[in-house]
Amino acid sequence: MTQRGARRDLALLLGGGLVSIAGSALTAVAVLIHLRPLGSGWVAAAFAAEIAPVVLLAAPAGALVDRVRNRELLVAALAVQAGAVLLATAALAPGRQAWLLVALAVAGAGMSVANPTVQALLPRISGEERATRAYGWWSAVSQGGFLAGAALAGVLVEAAGVRGALLADGLSFLVLAAAVALIRTQRNPSAEAAVAGAGGPKGSVWAGLSVLSSDRLLRVGVAGLGLVILASIVVNVAEVFYVLGDLGASPAVYGLVTACWPLAGVPAGILAGRLDGERALLAALSLAGVAMGLALMLTGAVVLLAALVAAWLLGGAANAVQNVCIRALVRIRVPDAERGRAFAAVAAVLQALNLAGLAAAGVVVALVGARAGLAGAGVLTVLAGAGTWLLARPALLDAAARR
Repeated sequence: MTQRGARRDLALLLGGGLVSIAGSALTAVAVLIHLRPLGSGWVAAAFAAEIAPVVLLAAPAGALVDRVRNRELLVAALAVQAGAVLLATAALAPGRQAWLLVALAVAGAGMSVANPTVQALLPRISGEERATRAYGWWSAVSQGGFLAGAALAGVLVEAAGVRGALLADGLSFLVLAAAVALIRTQRNPSAEAAVAGAGGPKGSVWAGLSVLSSDRLLRVGVAGLGLVILASIVVNVAEVFYVLGDLGASPAVYGLVTACWPLAGVPAGILAGRLDGERALLAALSLAGVAMGLALMLTGAVVLLAALVAAWLLGGAANAVQNVCIRALVRIRVPDAERGRAFAAVAAVLQALNLAGLAAAGVVVALVGARAGLAGAGVLTVLAGAGTWLLARPALLDAAARR
């Protein structure tokens, strides 16, 4: 494909992704508003319903990505997500909360396929030599879409209700599906392997987990990021209590503070896309963990709105760098034919720790409060980030020795 065609395909994917991610943010806020009167248990169940399929379906989802034409697979996964959101609109009546969770689980199943497909398809569109930069742009689009969706959510829910917000999200998935259908780049591992005489993709559906466990550098990178997530995810639970309680701020200020996280992630993702080489990526991944931990420690040490804004900008930037670095490392270390399974396995590991961290965070905040919980999480996150680099250096030497 010509460079002009590659730029066109990348623009279509990024533009459609921006709309789709903004729509997903709309749904997240709308569902939380709908379930809040029923208590924190239903809110937590809604998070779990969408995340759990990413963990449970990682092996078959990754196998699909490495066996089926990716462009058509992505369109189908997006159609499933659109249908799930439409199903959710029928589950908003009183007493139908269980059906709402089912709809969110179906959307999560579509996401379990769509996300690794995008990550595997991006290097084909951009070219291997520019793949890290493409991941940086995708991270920026993700953060920008979340920021736009969250900013519009309150207005749309007030104007059109929760059902209107969900319908807008369903439409956003169809917009991305239409953009993907126009993309000319294709990834078809089975056909490509057959042409090369390899007889199709090698390895079982569990090949992604095998890759992570056998590659020391990836094992360190994913484990380090997983520990950072486990320690720092307390933010999702503690933030609302910290802003409204410890700071005594208004709901409007709470919304603006929350927006600081993805706002900083947009330029940080683009800059991280310029990193080159395993050493730089691992160093940035580790440093981002330390930076996020320091941001959380700052919130516990200084109870000021300005300090919280600075901490959230730093934390959001670090989060974007982590996303770019781990995807780029997988791209470098894993052959193209196995990347779908590898990306799905990474998502499963990180989301499993996400769920565990959320469960622990609820207990921690209830026992020690939001401020102390954030400070303690910050210390653990700094240790996890620093430990990642200490373990990564031998892994880098081992990787260099094998070349």
